[in-house]
Amino acid sequence: MPVAEKHQPDGKQPVRRWWRALAVPALLLLILILFYWKIVLTSQYTWLDSPDYAYQVLPWYQFQAAEWHSGRVPLWEAHQWGGQPLIGQAQPGVAYPLNWLLFRMPLRDGKIRRDYVHWYYVFIHYMAALFMYWLCRDLGRSRGAALLGGLVFSLGGWLGSTEWPQMMNGAVWAPLVFLFLLRVLRGERPLASAVLSGAMLGMALLSGHHQIPTFIALACGGVWIYGFLRGGRLNGRLVVPAALFAVFVLLVGALQTLPAYEYGKLAVRWVGGPSPVGWNDPVPYTVHAQYGLYPLSLLGIVIAGFWRNADPYIGLTAVTLALVALAAAWRDWHVRLFAAVALGGLIFSLGWHGVFEGMFYVLLPMVEKARNPSMAIFIFHFGIAILSTYGIDHYSRDEKWARRLVPALVCFGGLIFATLFLGSVMVAQRPMDYDRIAMAGLAALLLAGVYYGWRQGHLTGRAALVSLVLLFILEAGSGGGSFVWSHVHRMRSLNKLSEHTDIASFLKSHKAPVRVRVDEREIPYNFGDWHGIDAWGGYLASLTNNIHHVQAYPNAALLAGTNFYIGKAPLRPDQAEAFTGASGLKVFSDPRAFPRAWSVHEVSSVENWDRLGEFMQQDAAALRHSAVLLGEAPALDTCGAPDEVRLIDRAPSRILVE
Repeated sequence: MPVAEKHQPDGKQPVRRWWRALAVPALLLLILILFYWKIVLTSQYTWLDSPDYAYQVLPWYQFQAAEWHSGRVPLWEAHQWGGQPLIGQAQPGVAYPLNWLLFRMPLRDGKIRRDYVHWYYVFIHYMAALFMYWLCRDLGRSRGAALLGGLVFSLGGWLGSTEWPQMMNGAVWAPLVFLFLLRVLRGERPLASAVLSGAMLGMALLSGHHQIPTFIALACGGVWIYGFLRGGRLNGRLVVPAALFAVFVLLVGALQTLPAYEYGKLAVRWVGGPSPVGWNDPVPYTVHAQYGLYPLSLLGIVIAGFWRNADPYIGLTAVTLALVALAAAWRDWHVRLFAAVALGGLIFSLGWHGVFEGMFYVLLPMVEKARNPSMAIFIFHFGIAILSTYGIDHYSRDEKWARRLVPALVCFGGLIFATLFLGSVMVAQRPMDYDRIAMAGLAALLLAGVYYGWRQGHLTGRAALVSLVLLFILEAGSGGGSFVWSHVHRMRSLNKLSEHTDIASFLKSHKAPVRVRVDEREIPYNFGDWHGIDAWGGYLASLTNNIHHVQAYPNAALLAGTNFYIGKAPLRPDQAEAFTGASGLKVFSDPRAFPRAWSVHEVSSVENWDRLGEFMQQDAAALRHSAVLLGEAPALDTCGAPDEVRLIDRAPSRILVE
């Protein structure tokens, strides 16, 4: 027995270590679930009720989920515009491994379940919080400080106000990219760390959207330059790690970037300019200027609601802690580095207001394709989240700044409430933004109380930390994070998806292949992807050139076998009414639609896309006997008797013709 007692503490030690290692990640998960209680703990709210998510993103996910459950990898999108390369479009997130888990989840009545998509949203934010926690711990920050840093990164700033999953999925990998990159600069297993850092940036590229990974890559480039020049002379030992970093970015991201590159050369993209652009056409700088962060939006860093194009709000808690870090821990090169990263992201996000973004636009390839410099505010928020952890751990080390911070916050809060009082007296109608401004004033006063109590010793370090976490959550919940909408009152977009189920059932009952065209004013969502029916049309950000240059001609829809139209009235008198849905929309059959497959023995060629229009304007009957190709046309054999062509079988990525 004495021997057993002697070894008992040693047996408990590993358990304690595991418990301490898992406690904070578990606490982060609990906080995130409670923060997003509206969408995961009730059925009354959703984050999907907006045109982009309900009309485009959710149908994309529905199509991919249906394909995975059918045993197929969804590389080709058969249901929009006669067929488009799904993986080439990038934004659907086909190549992102974590999306595959969502798509493999059980369906309900053949549809992707909304509650799973809600949990998926929370899991994205949990990854962001956990990865930032790991980065801050790797920087030597305390567990409590790292916990707050994870929350600031995940719930506040850009991630707290952005809802596009394809963009968030790219952003969450930034902490791991920098975790391993900083290890390279510190000389900690530099080759392995460089490989892992590059692989993490490659994972960001797999996410489906290039914008945030582009900004992460620019920030990494700045850090690599800092590493090469650190100490006043060129550090040649970083050449091999830098090369490995670049190689593994390309290798890991290749599953998405190579198809996107090939697709990009064959497609046009809508970027917000006067016309779509091709791969060799730069995004006009007028678009970059349009989507820059306006200087007045800088007020929105601490006062929610002041923004244009991107929301810069991150709250007073994070900003004041970052200022404490700059004052008390400036000698730490990590603090100076992340201060530079944050400032660089902020200036870049200003677009043409900040001048320097235009230099990157001109000098660096691919930067022009990011098109929305205001989204670089993500890099600013990333740096602020890290600096805030240094502020917590160094608050008590700089008495001078601690003394000045409290009265500054009191004055700020008092000024806000005095201004609001005068405004309410002088202005008869109170703007809704007054409430968010008042929350900033309240946060300032509460923060002043916490900092004062901490400095005076009335609050222990743990109590102060808990207070700061709660204050930040209060700010995040009242600012950019409060964007989910009520099922009962605000589901205007999502309700559209369930209005035409009877029409879809009617179309699927046809044995012959069906392709529909819809009145986009009545059915604004991607009808084809959502219901699994081929469509001539769709809500996409890009389109292959061959379809883009012919889709406006009436004969193009006939060539594609578009044999039904959905709307309130027919497009042409010869279309016959075939079905009326409960929504009041009608289905009209088109007798002039071509079959899905037929043969021709005559092929002509055109030199460019403009000449293709002449061919498309021929009589529809002539198009049954001839085809046109861009470039050289092959010689075809003639035949003395009519051919017989039959469509035997088809799937989204396969067709069998006899």
